[in-house]
Amino acid sequence: MADRRAPKLRWIAVALLSIGAEAMAADIEALWDYNQPAVSEARFREALKTESGDDALELETQIARTFSLRREFTQAHALLDTVQRRMSEKTRSAVRVRYLLERGRTFRSANEAVKARPLFLEAWQIGDKEKLTLLAIDAAHMMGIVEGGEEAQRWNERAMALAMSSNVPRAIRWRGSLANNMGHTERERGNLDAAAKHFQASLTAFQLTRSGSQIRMAKWQIANVMRLQKRFDEALALQLVIETEASEAGEPDGYVFEEIAEIYLVKNEPAKAKPYFAKAVEALSKDTWFAENEGDRLARMRQLAK
Repeated sequence: MADRRAPKLRWIAVALLSIGAEAMAADIEALWDYNQPAVSEARFREALKTESGDDALELETQIARTFSLRREFTQAHALLDTVQRRMSEKTRSAVRVRYLLERGRTFRSANEAVKARPLFLEAWQIGDKEKLTLLAIDAAHMMGIVEGGEEAQRWNERAMALAMSSNVPRAIRWRGSLANNMGHTERERGNLDAAAKHFQASLTAFQLTRSGSQIRMAKWQIANVMRLQKRFDEALALQLVIETEASEAGEPDGYVFEEIAEIYLVKNEPAKAKPYFAKAVEALSKDTWFAENEGDRLARMRQLAK
């Protein structure tokens, strides 16, 4: 099944850094709420009122990202075009890397991964050369997404090596996400035991950062692998725990409903599966990406919910 469980990390800074090549990067993370791109855009535009030069350009790359997250690709590219025209040989390396990352992400989100790949590669090359650790991790992580198989895993490993070698809080927070991606790659390759180990590492990492949604996501991945390994009772027990945790947090999860339904179906309990398929349809049909890219999957759930 398609993996739409990649975490959206949040970084809440208690103080704004003002020195170093990645100073603005820390400020940017303090302004981001990846679950609410419109809110983030408003924050960036407010910050933009007092910035100029490279700092302004860097903020604008993030405004473009808010458009991309809302699938407003034309607006994202238009803003990135203005950033590109205003960059020069003297532009700070971090700005150039952010521009490349956001241009690449916009292409990838619009299903144009072929155009995205060289941009992510260039972002990695600059970030690695200039010792921009956080941005280099991001670039390697994006290369791991656009590549496949062994090459994807090599990029995941490069990103993880950087994250493990840094004590910067944001780098530490990357570890759970990267372990998740490594697990996803192994699952796609059919290496379920290896996938389970990476997802367990992801859970451990997220438990250290104490993010409830990410912890539930990692548990979901583990339970999903259990289902694929035909460990149906174990998978069901864990998914039911996740369902309860999500409900208590006020964040019902369509992917959890879908997994529970699939497990009941394979256990030959269609009567128990139907209401969960119905709840999955209700939740996932509101997800723009899912509705656009998983039409057949959504149709199947609707049929099984009857």
